[in-house]
Amino acid sequence: MKVLLASLGTAGDIHPFLAIGRHLREHGHSAELISNPVFAPLATRAGIDFTPVGELAHFNATFAHPSVWHPLNGFGVMWRYLARPAIPATLARLEAAADEADTVALYSPFLMPAPRIARETRGLRVVSAWTAPQMLPRFAPPLWLAGRHISTDVSAADAREAVLALDRNKMQPLALPDVESARSARGLPALERSIFLEWIHSPLLSIALFPECFAAATPEWPRPHLHAGFPLYDDDAAAGLDPALARFLDAGAPPVVFTAGTAMHDATPFFAEAVVASNALGLRAILLTQDLSQVPAALPPGVLHMPYAPFSLLLPRARALVHHGGVGTLAQALRARLPQLVVPQAYDQFDNASRLEALGVAHAIHQREDGSRQPLEDALAQLLADTSVPAACARVARELAGQHPLERVRLALESLA
Repeated sequence: MKVLLASLGTAGDIHPFLAIGRHLREHGHSAELISNPVFAPLATRAGIDFTPVGELAHFNATFAHPSVWHPLNGFGVMWRYLARPAIPATLARLEAAADEADTVALYSPFLMPAPRIARETRGLRVVSAWTAPQMLPRFAPPLWLAGRHISTDVSAADAREAVLALDRNKMQPLALPDVESARSARGLPALERSIFLEWIHSPLLSIALFPECFAAATPEWPRPHLHAGFPLYDDDAAAGLDPALARFLDAGAPPVVFTAGTAMHDATPFFAEAVVASNALGLRAILLTQDLSQVPAALPPGVLHMPYAPFSLLLPRARALVHHGGVGTLAQALRARLPQLVVPQAYDQFDNASRLEALGVAHAIHQREDGSRQPLEDALAQLLADTSVPAACARVARELAGQHPLERVRLALESLA
Protein backbone atom coordinates (compact mmCIF):
# COMPACT_ATOMS: atom_id res chain seq x y z
CA MET A 1 0.00 0.00 0.00
CA LYS A 2 1.13 3.53 -0.81
CA VAL A 3 -0.11 6.27 1.53
CA LEU A 4 0.18 9.93 0.63
CA LEU A 5 0.20 12.07 3.77
CA ALA A 6 -0.93 15.62 2.98
CA SER A 7 -0.73 18.33 5.63
CA LEU A 8 0.26 21.97 6.07
CA GLY A 9 0.81 24.13 9.13
CA THR A 10 3.31 24.12 11.97
CA ALA A 11 5.51 21.24 13.10
CA GLY A 12 2.73 20.23 15.46
CA ASP A 13 0.43 19.74 12.47
CA ILE A 14 3.02 17.62 10.66
CA HIS A 15 4.27 15.40 13.50
CA PRO A 16 1.22 13.08 13.60
CA PHE A 17 1.63 12.36 9.90
CA LEU A 18 5.34 11.64 10.35
CA ALA A 19 4.50 9.18 13.13
CA ILE A 20 1.92 7.51 10.90
CA GLY A 21 4.30 7.42 7.94
CA ARG A 22 7.06 5.80 9.92
CA HIS A 23 4.66 3.21 11.36
CA LEU A 24 3.40 2.38 7.88
CA ARG A 25 6.94 1.93 6.60
CA GLU A 26 7.76 -0.39 9.52
CA HIS A 27 4.80 -2.55 8.48
CA GLY A 28 5.81 -2.94 4.86
CA HIS A 29 3.96 -0.03 3.28
CA SER A 30 5.36 3.06 1.58
CA ALA A 31 4.54 6.57 2.73
CA GLU A 32 5.06 9.99 1.24
CA LEU A 33 4.62 13.33 2.98
CA ILE A 34 3.19 16.16 0.87
CA SER A 35 3.89 19.46 2.57
CA ASN A 36 5.86 22.70 2.55
CA PRO A 37 9.59 22.27 1.82
CA VAL A 38 10.48 23.34 5.36
CA PHE A 39 9.51 19.85 6.53
CA ALA A 40 11.64 17.89 4.05
CA PRO A 41 14.37 17.16 6.66
CA LEU A 42 11.77 15.73 9.05
CA ALA A 43 10.46 13.39 6.37
CA THR A 44 13.97 12.23 5.61
CA ARG A 45 14.62 11.56 9.29
CA ALA A 46 11.40 9.56 9.52
CA GLY A 47 12.46 7.50 6.50
CA ILE A 48 9.54 8.46 4.27
CA ASP A 49 9.37 10.05 0.82
CA PHE A 50 8.65 13.74 0.41
CA THR A 51 6.93 15.91 -2.20
CA PRO A 52 7.29 19.68 -1.69
CA VAL A 53 4.26 21.88 -2.38
CA GLY A 54 4.56 25.63 -2.23
CA GLU A 55 7.80 27.33 -1.31
CA LEU A 56 9.80 27.90 1.85
CA ALA A 57 9.10 31.61 1.40
CA HIS A 58 5.37 30.89 1.78
CA PHE A 59 5.94 29.25 5.15
CA ASN A 60 8.17 32.08 6.37
CA ALA A 61 5.74 34.76 5.18
CA THR A 62 2.84 33.01 6.91
CA PHE A 63 4.38 32.81 10.35
CA ALA A 64 6.04 36.20 10.16
CA HIS A 65 2.68 37.85 9.46
CA PRO A 66 1.49 39.97 12.41
CA SER A 67 -2.03 38.54 12.25
CA VAL A 68 -1.23 34.84 11.96
CA TRP A 69 -2.07 34.26 15.63
CA HIS A 70 -5.14 36.51 15.65
CA PRO A 71 -8.18 34.49 16.87
CA LEU A 72 -10.42 35.69 14.03
CA ASN A 73 -8.07 36.68 11.20
CA GLY A 74 -5.30 34.13 11.62
CA PHE A 75 -6.88 31.47 9.46
CA GLY A 76 -7.14 33.92 6.60
CA VAL A 77 -3.39 34.44 6.78
CA MET A 78 -2.80 30.69 6.78
CA TRP A 79 -5.07 30.17 3.79
CA ARG A 80 -3.77 33.05 1.63
CA TYR A 81 -0.06 32.66 2.33
CA LEU A 82 0.32 28.90 2.89
CA ALA A 83 -2.66 26.89 1.62
CA ARG A 84 -3.49 28.74 -1.62
CA PRO A 85 0.02 28.50 -3.17
CA ALA A 86 0.17 24.77 -2.42
CA ILE A 87 -3.06 23.77 -4.18
CA PRO A 88 -1.74 23.32 -7.77
CA ALA A 89 1.26 21.13 -6.90
CA THR A 90 -0.70 19.10 -4.35
CA LEU A 91 -3.49 18.48 -6.81
CA ALA A 92 -1.06 17.49 -9.55
CA ARG A 93 0.62 14.93 -7.29
CA LEU A 94 -2.65 13.46 -6.06
CA GLU A 95 -4.23 13.22 -9.49
CA ALA A 96 -1.15 11.42 -10.76
CA ALA A 97 -1.33 9.08 -7.76
CA ALA A 98 -4.85 8.02 -8.73
CA ASP A 99 -3.27 5.84 -11.41
CA GLU A 100 -0.97 4.12 -8.91
CA ALA A 101 -2.18 0.81 -7.49
CA ASP A 102 -3.19 0.48 -3.83
CA THR A 103 -2.85 4.19 -3.13
CA VAL A 104 -4.68 6.08 -0.38
CA ALA A 105 -4.34 9.73 0.63
CA LEU A 106 -4.60 10.69 4.31
CA TYR A 107 -5.01 14.44 4.61
CA SER A 108 -5.57 17.20 7.13
CA PRO A 109 -8.64 18.94 5.72
CA PHE A 110 -8.60 22.61 6.64
CA LEU A 111 -5.56 23.70 4.63
CA MET A 112 -5.69 20.89 2.06
CA PRO A 113 -8.66 21.02 -0.37
CA ALA A 114 -6.72 19.22 -3.13
CA PRO A 115 -7.37 15.65 -1.88
CA ARG A 116 -11.11 16.26 -1.92
CA ILE A 117 -10.90 17.57 -5.50
CA ALA A 118 -8.77 14.59 -6.56
CA ARG A 119 -11.50 12.35 -5.17
CA GLU A 120 -14.03 14.07 -7.41
CA THR A 121 -11.91 14.15 -10.55
CA ARG A 122 -9.97 10.90 -10.40
CA GLY A 123 -11.70 8.76 -7.79
CA LEU A 124 -8.65 8.79 -5.51
CA ARG A 125 -9.33 7.05 -2.21
CA VAL A 126 -9.00 9.75 0.43
CA VAL A 127 -9.31 9.73 4.21
CA SER A 128 -9.56 12.95 6.19
CA ALA A 129 -7.57 13.08 9.43
CA TRP A 130 -8.69 15.50 12.11
CA THR A 131 -5.82 16.53 14.35
CA ALA A 132 -8.05 18.58 16.67
CA PRO A 133 -11.77 18.57 17.58
CA GLN A 134 -12.06 22.22 16.53
CA MET A 135 -11.72 21.08 12.90
CA LEU A 136 -15.13 19.45 13.14
CA PRO A 137 -18.59 21.02 12.95
CA ARG A 138 -20.25 21.55 16.31
CA PHE A 139 -23.43 23.52 16.84
CA ALA A 140 -24.39 22.91 20.46
CA PRO A 141 -22.88 25.00 23.27
CA PRO A 142 -20.51 25.15 24.99
CA LEU A 143 -18.11 25.83 22.16
CA TRP A 144 -15.38 28.20 21.05
CA LEU A 145 -15.72 30.32 17.95
CA ALA A 146 -12.80 32.48 16.77
CA GLY A 147 -11.55 32.87 20.32
CA ARG A 148 -14.97 33.67 21.75
CA HIS A 149 -16.63 31.32 24.23
CA ILE A 150 -20.26 30.45 23.60
CA SER A 151 -21.51 29.12 26.92
CA THR A 152 -24.51 27.00 27.77
CA ASP A 153 -26.33 30.25 28.60
CA VAL A 154 -26.69 30.68 24.83
CA SER A 155 -29.54 28.79 23.21
CA ALA A 156 -28.78 25.93 20.84
CA ALA A 157 -30.44 27.86 18.00
CA ASP A 158 -28.32 30.97 18.61
CA ALA A 159 -25.13 28.92 18.90
CA ARG A 160 -25.90 27.17 15.63
CA GLU A 161 -26.54 30.48 13.89
CA ALA A 162 -23.24 31.87 15.20
CA VAL A 163 -21.36 28.91 13.70
CA LEU A 164 -23.18 29.22 10.39
CA ALA A 165 -22.64 33.00 10.29
CA LEU A 166 -18.88 32.64 10.74
CA ASP A 167 -18.80 30.03 8.02
CA ARG A 168 -21.02 32.04 5.69
CA ASN A 169 -19.38 35.43 6.18
CA LYS A 170 -15.73 34.54 6.78
CA MET A 171 -14.70 30.98 5.96
CA GLN A 172 -16.64 30.27 2.77
CA PRO A 173 -15.76 33.58 1.02
CA LEU A 174 -12.11 33.03 1.88
CA ALA A 175 -11.74 29.56 0.37
CA LEU A 176 -14.47 29.31 -2.26
CA PRO A 177 -12.69 31.22 -5.09
CA ASP A 178 -9.61 28.98 -4.88
CA VAL A 179 -11.59 25.76 -4.57
CA GLU A 180 -13.95 26.68 -7.39
CA SER A 181 -11.09 27.76 -9.63
CA ALA A 182 -9.49 24.33 -9.36
CA ARG A 183 -12.81 22.49 -9.66
CA SER A 184 -14.15 24.46 -12.62
CA ALA A 185 -10.86 24.01 -14.50
CA ARG A 186 -11.58 20.29 -14.31
CA GLY A 187 -15.16 20.56 -15.47
CA LEU A 188 -16.78 20.09 -12.07
CA PRO A 189 -20.09 21.85 -11.33
CA ALA A 190 -20.35 24.75 -8.92
CA LEU A 191 -20.06 23.79 -5.27
CA GLU A 192 -23.29 24.43 -3.41
CA ARG A 193 -22.24 23.20 0.02
CA SER A 194 -20.21 24.66 2.85
CA ILE A 195 -16.56 23.88 2.25
CA PHE A 196 -15.50 23.52 5.86
CA LEU A 197 -18.70 22.27 7.47
CA GLU A 198 -19.38 19.61 4.82
CA TRP A 199 -17.50 19.25 1.55
CA ILE A 200 -13.86 19.14 2.64
CA HIS A 201 -14.32 16.01 4.76
CA SER A 202 -13.88 12.67 3.02
CA PRO A 203 -17.06 10.79 2.12
CA LEU A 204 -15.17 7.49 2.53
CA LEU A 205 -13.77 7.76 6.07
CA SER A 206 -12.53 10.31 8.57
CA ILE A 207 -10.16 9.55 11.43
CA ALA A 208 -9.96 11.54 14.66
CA LEU A 209 -6.31 11.71 15.66
CA PHE A 210 -7.31 12.14 19.29
CA PRO A 211 -9.07 9.82 21.77
CA GLU A 212 -12.75 9.76 22.60
CA CYS A 213 -12.04 10.84 26.17
CA PHE A 214 -10.66 14.11 24.76
CA ALA A 215 -13.56 14.73 22.38
CA ALA A 216 -16.56 12.49 21.87
CA ALA A 217 -18.38 12.53 18.55
CA THR A 218 -21.27 14.92 18.09
CA PRO A 219 -24.28 14.49 15.76
CA GLU A 220 -22.72 16.99 13.32
CA TRP A 221 -19.54 14.99 12.71
CA PRO A 222 -19.18 13.60 9.17
CA ARG A 223 -19.69 9.88 8.87
CA PRO A 224 -18.22 7.34 8.77
CA HIS A 225 -15.50 8.17 11.28
CA LEU A 226 -13.40 6.53 13.96
CA HIS A 227 -11.33 7.63 16.93
CA ALA A 228 -7.70 6.55 16.66
CA GLY A 229 -6.07 8.42 19.55
CA PHE A 230 -2.99 10.64 19.63
CA PRO A 231 -0.29 9.39 17.18
CA LEU A 232 2.70 10.72 19.11
CA TYR A 233 5.89 11.58 17.24
CA ASP A 234 8.97 10.40 19.13
CA ASP A 235 11.62 10.20 16.40
CA ASP A 236 13.32 13.30 17.81
CA ALA A 237 14.23 11.37 20.98
CA ALA A 238 16.79 9.07 19.34
CA ALA A 239 19.73 11.39 20.06
CA GLY A 240 18.79 11.77 23.73
CA LEU A 241 18.78 14.94 25.79
CA ASP A 242 21.23 17.75 25.16
CA PRO A 243 24.09 17.36 27.71
CA ALA A 244 23.50 20.84 29.13
CA LEU A 245 19.81 20.06 29.61
CA ALA A 246 20.59 16.70 31.21
CA ARG A 247 22.96 18.36 33.69
CA PHE A 248 20.34 20.98 34.54
CA LEU A 249 17.70 18.33 35.20
CA ASP A 250 20.09 16.35 37.37
CA ALA A 251 21.09 19.41 39.40
CA GLY A 252 17.82 20.15 41.19
CA ALA A 253 14.07 19.84 41.56
CA PRO A 254 11.90 19.09 38.52
CA PRO A 255 11.43 22.35 36.57
CA VAL A 256 8.39 23.95 35.01
CA VAL A 257 8.68 23.89 31.22
CA PHE A 258 7.48 26.90 29.24
CA THR A 259 6.87 26.77 25.48
CA ALA A 260 4.85 28.94 23.11
CA GLY A 261 5.07 26.57 20.15
CA THR A 262 7.56 26.21 17.32
CA ALA A 263 6.02 28.85 15.04
CA MET A 264 5.26 31.64 17.52
CA HIS A 265 7.37 34.72 16.70
CA ASP A 266 5.88 37.09 19.27
CA ALA A 267 6.47 35.24 22.54
CA THR A 268 8.85 37.72 24.19
CA PRO A 269 6.24 38.88 26.77
CA PHE A 270 5.32 35.25 27.51
CA PHE A 271 8.89 34.24 28.35
CA ALA A 272 9.53 37.43 30.32
CA GLU A 273 6.48 36.69 32.47
CA ALA A 274 7.57 33.06 32.77
CA VAL A 275 10.89 34.11 34.31
CA VAL A 276 9.18 36.47 36.75
CA ALA A 277 6.58 33.87 37.75
CA SER A 278 9.01 31.00 38.28
CA ASN A 279 11.40 33.21 40.22
CA ALA A 280 8.62 34.54 42.46
CA LEU A 281 7.37 31.02 43.19
CA GLY A 282 10.83 29.60 43.82
CA LEU A 283 10.60 27.24 40.84
CA ARG A 284 13.25 26.08 38.43
CA ALA A 285 12.28 26.63 34.82
CA ILE A 286 13.14 25.71 31.24
CA LEU A 287 12.28 28.10 28.42
CA LEU A 288 11.88 26.33 25.08
CA THR A 289 12.17 28.47 21.96
CA GLN A 290 14.34 28.44 18.86
CA ASP A 291 14.32 32.24 18.76
CA LEU A 292 16.90 33.53 21.22
CA SER A 293 15.62 37.08 20.79
CA GLN A 294 12.45 36.06 22.67
CA VAL A 295 14.42 35.13 25.80
CA PRO A 296 15.30 37.71 28.48
CA ALA A 297 18.94 38.71 28.20
CA ALA A 298 19.92 37.82 31.76
CA LEU A 299 18.34 34.65 33.16
CA PRO A 300 18.42 34.13 36.93
CA PRO A 301 19.90 30.98 38.47
CA GLY A 302 17.59 28.03 38.07
CA VAL A 303 16.26 29.13 34.65
CA LEU A 304 17.61 27.53 31.49
CA HIS A 305 16.94 28.35 27.86
CA MET A 306 16.96 25.54 25.31
CA PRO A 307 16.18 25.88 21.61
CA TYR A 308 14.55 22.46 21.54
CA ALA A 309 14.12 19.28 23.53
CA PRO A 310 12.29 16.01 22.82
CA PHE A 311 9.15 16.08 24.94
CA SER A 312 9.09 12.32 25.40
CA LEU A 313 12.36 12.61 27.34
CA LEU A 314 11.92 16.01 28.97
CA LEU A 315 8.33 16.07 30.21
CA PRO A 316 8.52 12.97 32.46
CA ARG A 317 11.18 14.89 34.42
CA ALA A 318 9.23 18.16 34.70
CA ARG A 319 6.88 19.47 37.36
CA ALA A 320 4.42 21.18 35.02
CA LEU A 321 4.09 22.40 31.45
CA VAL A 322 2.97 25.90 30.50
CA HIS A 323 2.07 26.09 26.82
CA HIS A 324 -0.14 27.45 24.06
CA GLY A 325 -2.56 24.54 23.77
CA GLY A 326 -1.39 22.77 20.62
CA VAL A 327 -2.60 19.18 20.32
CA GLY A 328 0.85 17.62 19.90
CA THR A 329 2.16 19.40 22.99
CA LEU A 330 -0.81 18.59 25.20
CA ALA A 331 -0.80 14.95 24.08
CA GLN A 332 2.83 14.54 25.12
CA ALA A 333 2.02 16.08 28.51
CA LEU A 334 -0.95 13.75 28.96
CA ARG A 335 1.28 10.74 28.33
CA ALA A 336 3.83 12.09 30.84
CA ARG A 337 1.13 12.56 33.53
CA LEU A 338 2.15 16.20 33.72
CA PRO A 339 -0.07 19.04 35.02
CA GLN A 340 -0.63 21.69 32.37
CA LEU A 341 -1.27 25.42 32.37
CA VAL A 342 -2.61 26.51 28.99
CA VAL A 343 -2.38 30.05 27.60
CA PRO A 344 -4.29 29.82 24.30
CA GLN A 345 -3.77 32.34 21.52
CA ALA A 346 -5.64 31.22 18.38
CA TYR A 347 -7.18 28.43 16.29
CA ASP A 348 -8.03 25.24 18.19
CA GLN A 349 -6.09 26.24 21.30
CA PHE A 350 -9.07 27.70 23.19
CA ASP A 351 -11.15 24.59 22.64
CA ASN A 352 -8.23 22.32 23.54
CA ALA A 353 -7.68 24.23 26.78
CA SER A 354 -11.32 23.80 27.80
CA ARG A 355 -11.18 20.08 27.05
CA LEU A 356 -8.10 19.68 29.24
CA GLU A 357 -9.84 21.57 32.03
CA ALA A 358 -12.83 19.26 31.70
CA LEU A 359 -10.52 16.25 32.09
CA GLY A 360 -9.14 17.80 35.28
CA VAL A 361 -5.53 17.71 34.06
CA ALA A 362 -5.02 21.42 33.45
CA HIS A 363 -5.86 24.99 34.31
CA ALA A 364 -6.14 27.65 31.61
CA ILE A 365 -5.71 31.40 31.36
CA HIS A 366 -8.50 32.85 29.23
CA GLN A 367 -8.75 36.49 28.29
CA ARG A 368 -11.52 38.34 30.11
CA GLU A 369 -14.19 40.44 28.43
CA ASP A 370 -12.23 43.62 29.22
CA GLY A 371 -9.10 42.24 27.57
CA SER A 372 -7.26 41.50 30.81
CA ARG A 373 -6.23 38.07 32.03
CA GLN A 374 -5.02 36.35 35.17
CA PRO A 375 -1.29 36.85 35.83
CA LEU A 376 0.82 33.82 34.97
CA GLU A 377 2.28 33.70 38.47
CA ASP A 378 -1.14 33.40 40.11
CA ALA A 379 -2.40 30.81 37.63
CA LEU A 380 0.71 28.67 37.98
CA ALA A 381 0.52 28.80 41.77
CA GLN A 382 -3.11 27.68 41.66
CA LEU A 383 -2.31 24.81 39.31
CA LEU A 384 0.48 23.48 41.51
CA ALA A 385 -1.69 23.80 44.62
CA ASP A 386 -4.59 21.88 43.06
CA THR A 387 -4.23 18.39 44.54
CA SER A 388 -6.85 16.92 42.20
CA VAL A 389 -4.76 17.51 39.08
CA PRO A 390 -2.07 14.81 39.60
CA ALA A 391 -4.71 12.14 40.15
CA ALA A 392 -6.53 13.21 36.99
CA CYS A 393 -3.27 13.16 35.06
CA ALA A 394 -2.58 9.60 36.20
CA ARG A 395 -6.11 8.49 35.29
CA VAL A 396 -5.96 9.89 31.76
CA ALA A 397 -2.45 8.55 31.17
CA ARG A 398 -3.61 5.06 32.10
CA GLU A 399 -6.49 5.32 29.64
CA LEU A 400 -4.23 6.51 26.83
CA ALA A 401 -1.68 3.77 27.52
CA GLY A 402 -4.20 1.14 26.48
CA GLN A 403 -4.77 2.66 23.06
CA HIS A 404 -2.89 1.91 19.85
CA PRO A 405 -3.50 4.90 17.58
CA LEU A 406 -0.92 4.10 14.91
CA GLU A 407 -2.21 0.56 14.52
CA ARG A 408 -5.79 1.82 14.32
CA VAL A 409 -4.89 4.24 11.54
CA ARG A 410 -2.94 1.58 9.62
CA LEU A 411 -5.74 -0.98 9.80
CA ALA A 412 -8.28 1.58 8.64
CA LEU A 413 -6.14 2.54 5.65
CA GLU A 414 -5.44 -1.08 4.79
CA SER A 415 -9.17 -1.72 4.65
CA LEU A 416 -9.49 0.87 1.87
CA ALA A 417 -6.41 0.01 -0.20
